[in-house]
Amino acid sequence: MYRSNFIFCFLAFCIFLFSCYDTNNTFGEKLVTSAIRSVVIDTSTVLVTSVVIDSLETSEKGVALVGHYTHPIWGTVSAHSYVAFSPPASYSTDVDAKVILDSLMLELDYQGYFIGDTLFQQQFNVYQLMEKIALNDNGYLYNTNTVAYNPDRIGTTTFWPRPTRNEKVEIRLPDELGEDLLERIHNRDQSVSKDRFEDIFKGIMIEAENSINPALFAFGVNDTSACMKIYYHIRDELENSQEVILSPKSSTQFNHFAHDRSGTLLEPYVEKNVEVASALLGNRGFLFGGIGWYARLEFPYLNNLMQQGEEIAIEQAYLKISPQPDTYSNFNALPDSIFLYITDENNVITDAVTDYLGEQVQSATLIEDDTFRENTYYYFDVTSFMQQELGAFGMYKHSLQLVFSSNDYTNTFRNLTFSDQNGSSPITLQIIYKIYESY
Repeated sequence: MYRSNFIFCFLAFCIFLFSCYDTNNTFGEKLVTSAIRSVVIDTSTVLVTSVVIDSLETSEKGVALVGHYTHPIWGTVSAHSYVAFSPPASYSTDVDAKVILDSLMLELDYQGYFIGDTLFQQQFNVYQLMEKIALNDNGYLYNTNTVAYNPDRIGTTTFWPRPTRNEKVEIRLPDELGEDLLERIHNRDQSVSKDRFEDIFKGIMIEAENSINPALFAFGVNDTSACMKIYYHIRDELENSQEVILSPKSSTQFNHFAHDRSGTLLEPYVEKNVEVASALLGNRGFLFGGIGWYARLEFPYLNNLMQQGEEIAIEQAYLKISPQPDTYSNFNALPDSIFLYITDENNVITDAVTDYLGEQVQSATLIEDDTFRENTYYYFDVTSFMQQELGAFGMYKHSLQLVFSSNDYTNTFRNLTFSDQNGSSPITLQIIYKIYESY
């Protein structure tokens, strides 16, 4: 908040300081008589377009996303996860021993990220795959991919979510399946070798029950999470509880995402790579992880500044983006980071908006006002971009892409809704520039 006040006080000071002519300045010294004045404007046109990416890579991300969440404007998003397993790395129980199954459990460890109300019970269901998970020809799986599964669930659990605590979600799977796997493993059967294991057990799909209160959670996918554990004991021995772990195959684990647009402003736009002007979305632009939406920002009239004097030089430029207050909450937190990339006339990325050293991609500074949400905003320093863009025409003009990080797109459903210049909290481009005038 204090930083916000400092920035805008500084801009106001600049207006006062440079409202008079500076006859000692050497800018434009090629002319006989010169004067310079500085001007601050915040009315430069910014066109906002929302664009959806064709598909997102979700395989081998180390995260299983499960659940669904209804956004107040953009509809319901959901995720379910596909997991195949590897045979145990070791098994030491003597083959002559008599082993008895206690249980077969699927265990999920929270990874920390969630979206939606966690104060209500959730229900997860597990289904057995009917075909192997196979990577596409390019070696990836996407948020649009699916794998056939048996519609009769093999496991279910109802639980109180605790995504910020060191707790597990445990789902008991059928004893028949556990006994079959334990027998094969105990007998060192060739069917449970690394190359053949998926022939007898192709994997599972995990999803949330749609009728239960919506929330979406992230779980780790590693040697100890999203794994199946066979608990067993050896007959006629005391205190002999044993376990064997079937770890998830991280290389083929992936998440499928869906988006129900029914009854929303997005309902007409079902095609991929669609571009939607903010005027068609209630004067809004938005970003949405998981389903792949980002925003394009264009500055069609920037060159009009050049008509105000013999020479124009942009000194500073700031882009201010205000989240719509009723679109975020404790259950749908504002994203920590958003970024700007520079694109050409074909919307192909050519560069990034970097920090003041020009070395790292600039992440927007978030100014939060916990008392009055209307004063919460992100801002970028876009001075270098605007300096380079001033005077560019035709194929040499560029626009900006407002995006999340790649991890936020593939591993979360983070989202940001903001107004265009006709909305309730308008996007603002503030420019401080010098005008050279000759006499």
